[in-house]
Amino acid sequence: MSSPAYLAHMQSDDGSLSAADLIATYEEQIDLLRAAVSGLTTEQLRARPIAGKWSTLEVVCHLTDCELYFSERMIRTIALERPLLISVDEGPYPERLNYQSLDINEQLELFTALRRHVARSLKAQPVEGWQRSAVHSGLGLVTLRKLVLYAIRHISHHLPFIAEKRAALK
Repeated sequence: MSSPAYLAHMQSDDGSLSAADLIATYEEQIDLLRAAVSGLTTEQLRARPIAGKWSTLEVVCHLTDCELYFSERMIRTIALERPLLISVDEGPYPERLNYQSLDINEQLELFTALRRHVARSLKAQPVEGWQRSAVHSGLGLVTLRKLVLYAIRHISHHLPFIAEKRAALK
């Protein structure tokens, strides 16, 4: 369960970023994630150098699985009138999906494909499209803009954890 402070940060929007800025950041994060894990061996990806924390592979798998539902939420918000977006309990995913056995390249390819697919749809949106809304079962009313910000901030939140693990391996 996420803390109220984390959720408030993830949902905040000072409005200073344009739609083009958001899309650029959203797409740039593909390369940032790939760079964060570049050169790591399978053993390093699966290692848990910080006690009680996920491995780098588990973080990437988490980000990819989250991207599945972030993408679906954004696409449905664009396509439908006020769709209902269901909260996800991410807790069981790592063990039940055996993240440690998954292939990093497949995960990165899926993440990349999802981001590129959604970015194309975002680029096609008129200015007013960014205010299209959906009802999230845990957060209430959300706009397309806030959903994009949430996806961007989620990656930004986890990239330092990957860097921390990488540093701990040395």
